[in-house]
Formats: sequence, C-alpha cells, structure tokens
Amino acid sequence: LITITMQLKLVRTMWGVFDHTNPLPHEWEPTLKKLKEEGYEAIECCVGPFNCFASNKDLFQSLRAKYGMDLIMQAHTCSYPVSSRVVADHIASLRESVKDAKTWGAVMVNSHSGSDTWSMKQNLEFFRACLEIEKDEGIPIVHETHRRRVLYNPWTTRDVLQELPSLKVNADLSHWVVVAERVFDEKYDDDWPAILDVLATNVNLIHARVGYAQGPQVPDPSAPEYSAEVSSHLSWWRAIWQGMSKRGMAIAYVEPEHGPAPYLHTLPHTEAPVADLWKVNSWVGRQVARHFKETTF
Repeated sequence: LITITMQLKLVRTMWGVFDHTNPLPHEWEPTLKKLKEEGYEAIECCVGPFNCFASNKDLFQSLRAKYGMDLIMQAHTCSYPVSSRVVADHIASLRESVKDAKTWGAVMVNSHSGSDTWSMKQNLEFFRACLEIEKDEGIPIVHETHRRRVLYNPWTTRDVLQELPSLKVNADLSHWVVVAERVFDEKYDDDWPAILDVLATNVNLIHARVGYAQGPQVPDPSAPEYSAEVSSHLSWWRAIWQGMSKRGMAIAYVEPEHGPAPYLHTLPHTEAPVADLWKVNSWVGRQVARHFKETTF
C-alpha cells in the first residue's frame, strides 16, 4: 500500500498585480521571480477579454515555463457584470472560455458560474451541462462560491452538491460570510459542520481571503482586531484540506486572494489604500503554509 502525502501548492492571484488595460509586460519576469522566491508554484489570471497576459502570450508562456508556474484561469460566464440570465447563454459562455483556457495550458478553470436569480431546476440544468463540458474538454472546472452567482450562499451550494456530488468547487468562503452577515458559529448555525463536510468532499481549489460580517475582505488580516475572523477561516480551510486528503488528492491548490479596491479599503477623498496588497497576500500565504504544515492528514 502506497500512501501519498498531499502537497500544498500556493497560488497567487494576478488580480491587483496586472491589468488587461495596462499589462506592463516588462514587469512580468521580476514578478514571477519574486513569487517563486516566496514559495508560489502557480498563478491565476482571467481568460478571455480580462486576460492580463494576452498582449504577449509567447512571452508569458516562456516566463511561466522558466519559473515553473502552474496556471489556473478564471472564467466569468456571460462576462462581468453578468450580461444574461439565460441558462443556455451561460453554458455556451463557459464552453468558449474552457476551450480558450486550454490553449494557454491551464491546469484548471475556475468559473464564476451562472446567476443567483435561478431556480434549483435551472441551477441543476446548468451544472449538468458544466459536467459534460468538463468531460468533453478533459480539464477540471471548479465553480466558485461567489456572490451574484449560483453558489453565493452555503445552503444553495449544499443542495446543489447533494444532487451533483461530482461537481468541483472553489471555496471562497469570504463571500458566504458577507452574504450571511456573520462568521459561521456552530452554536447558531448548527447546520454549518454538515455543510462544511459536504463542501470538503468537492473542493479542488481554495481562495484564501478573509471576510467579515460587513464585507468580503478585512482591510488587513494581520491586524489583531481581525484575529477571530482569521482563526475561523483557517479552521474552515483545515477542514477542507482534511477532506481533500481523505479523497486521495495529491495537490491542494490554495490561493491568497485579497484584491484591490473596492475590495481593499481606501481612505475617503484621497482613495489611498489602507494596506499594502502585496504584503497582505504574502502574509496570508505564510499563514496558509504554516497551518497546512501543522495539519494532521
């Protein structure tokens, strides 16, 4: 019997680093080099019109190979802001995005999927089609627990996963915290442990952003006033890692994903950021690495 120890792969979001409107290709190599030195082994960028590397695909691919970075590509069905509520439009949009992501050598597609306005019948119609696309294209597709999308809250997500247990999820639990206006507490939310158990059997990617009751992103997770929120999120991530390990997964992709304004708080009038975004994500990455190492699988 061979026991495989699950490996952590830290992913860094390119959101807030590079932008498709001002791609700054001369900064790509020093940025990837710095990420490699900080222990990152993968990056996530958008597919399609928001792709910050589209201005020079060959250069990006050569640098990605040089620094050994896996690529996760983020899709937005029917764009952002969402342009349609029609299920068929979202299915067609995802298929196009997945085909594009494959030309970039992505190891995974992370999708902001569907519409929060749909009925459960529409949700299931959409996700069944997503599973067919995943099978046809031969690339993992994870669906993010994101506001405005189908999986915007824990209870809808639980119900979808119970119907479609093979669906893969990107757990960004900060969105659920702001949607529900609370950090989940087992005493009040007695269904939370069961929801976390269901989630842990389906997650292939974690967006490690710390949310709080009034927003999807605490201004600076290293500040002591947010220690309770950080502790809760870390406990949830550990539970998910343990579920991933039990499923025999070889790699746990975890991505510090604190973002720029308006997620990052700014001062009134000057719009100066209240924290250094790079330092914030690096801090989260260090906490993830330490707690992953201390987690028993």
